[in-house]
Amino acid sequence: MKKYSSTDKLLIKSNDILNILFNIKSSGRNYPAKDIHENEMSESDKKIVRNLMRVNHAGEVSAQGLYIGHAILSKTKEQKELMLNMASEEKDHLEWCGHRIKELKGQTSVFNPLWFTGSVAIGMLSSFTNDKNALGFIEETEKQVAAHLESHINKIPKQDNKTFAILKKMRSDEIHHGITAQKHGAKNIPSIIKKIMNITADVMKVASFRL
Repeated sequence: MKKYSSTDKLLIKSNDILNILFNIKSSGRNYPAKDIHENEMSESDKKIVRNLMRVNHAGEVSAQGLYIGHAILSKTKEQKELMLNMASEEKDHLEWCGHRIKELKGQTSVFNPLWFTGSVAIGMLSSFTNDKNALGFIEETEKQVAAHLESHINKIPKQDNKTFAILKKMRSDEIHHGITAQKHGAKNIPSIIKKIMNITADVMKVASFRL
């Protein structure tokens, strides 16, 4: 069996990281609003939806970074596969949000590169010690995201059935991801970390809503 030097190991790990970063594919599920009629909305209503969906798109950019960061430092093959599978489903959400924004002739957030790189770092940091901590972070993140999506469902215009269908499906997936993390042994994270996560998310929401 060949023995690898420290440099060899570093190159192998770097290649693995690059493969993870650039090869996440969506699971290929259908766009939830594909067969739903586009009802008439005022320009002010469209603007509200565009802004809300830009926030959701930014959230999904962050989710990609978070799951990738977890996958990079996963301690087991099972954990890595679990993270990549969730990332694939989150990629669906990213594409759905992007598609809806285009339908409404909007733009995605200019801060997306910042959200992505920051989330990769957070994912790696929360996975540094063990997989249980990473799963605990996922569980709490998904709880907060599900609550956030519920608030957006209540904010969109009542006639916007297309956005409603997208957000409803996304919320269902996020709840499922949280339950999955719990079933795999998620460790409860400290309250102070939960508060910091909430504050960080609020900053992202405000910035992405505007730009």
